[in-house]
Amino acid sequence: MVALSMAVMLVLLSTRPVSADIKVIEAESTYVLGDNDSKVDARRIATQEAQRKALELSGTFLASITQVKEYKLTKDEVIAYTAGVVETHIVADESRGTLDHPEHYIKARCTVDTDVLLGQIDRYRENQELREQVETAAREREALRKERDALLRQLGAEKDKTKVVETRKQLDSVLTREESSDDTARVWIKVSPRIDFYGGQENRQELPQADLDASIRSLRNAVQVDPGNVRARILLASLYQHGNDHAAAEKELRSALERAPDNTLVHLKLGIVLREQGKYQEAFKEFRIIEHKRPNQPQMLFQTALTHKAGGNCRLASAYMKRLLLYTKKNDRPDIAKLKPRAKAVIEECGDQPAPRKHNKRTTR
Repeated sequence: MVALSMAVMLVLLSTRPVSADIKVIEAESTYVLGDNDSKVDARRIATQEAQRKALELSGTFLASITQVKEYKLTKDEVIAYTAGVVETHIVADESRGTLDHPEHYIKARCTVDTDVLLGQIDRYRENQELREQVETAAREREALRKERDALLRQLGAEKDKTKVVETRKQLDSVLTREESSDDTARVWIKVSPRIDFYGGQENRQELPQADLDASIRSLRNAVQVDPGNVRARILLASLYQHGNDHAAAEKELRSALERAPDNTLVHLKLGIVLREQGKYQEAFKEFRIIEHKRPNQPQMLFQTALTHKAGGNCRLASAYMKRLLLYTKKNDRPDIAKLKPRAKAVIEECGDQPAPRKHNKRTTR
């Protein structure tokens, strides 16, 4: 028989100015072991449940904030954004119960800084590609949870010892993928605010080497245990790119595309990495894939223009930058606004070069 119990505690800490509330949200999970359960798996399951509940409670709190209400976000969107910006910590980890009825208890904690949280949510709301990453990650987490619950029900009812062993192997695989997702989320939360996912060498930001090395190690492990973790590969490629290891970044992005061929952010990043290696025609192929589906996508227009400029085609560079300015004329979002000065500079550098006229050949009778 399997059982999970939850307890919840919400604490408000007034250690910051009134305008920046910090809330500590805690959730507890106790897993009661059945005859076919292992103590190791019991701890892993209780950990997953405590973390999940803490994030859901953080999302519920977030949904209550006036500014978020004005965004008119769905419950699923709020939870997805929360999981993308709020980190959970295990603050209690204990074996409990008796020899006949063992249990494992976990308490997870989330610390929510409303100013930071709202700023991060603004970033995701304004950027379709980043928004898709956190929403996809949320759907994958939920799918893994449902798969885990189904295996636990199967395990609890199984009498055949051979089938018990096989089911526990399947459960181990699912838990490993959940833990890989957790590791990726922790790196994402820590590093992604300091990374320009679209920036090439011209937008390189400072990232301490210790943070860079630790993040790369964690993400390498994440993709090793779960090769299908596309989010980890995107972030790993970004960190390789940050360290000017373009070949490694390209390898990760191509691996990501094998698993998610329609991922716009991966195509964009791969195009940028290819440009930085001087592979202009290959870069254009990646940008054209996006242009076919989203012909006025600002970053695609911007990166295509920069690639034409790098390849010496000023006419097309100018044309793409003009399209960018035209389709973002009324768009002053921060991520778009920072593109416009560079777009104007490219147009000025290239001059107003009209496209060459097409001459029809006359047919001589």
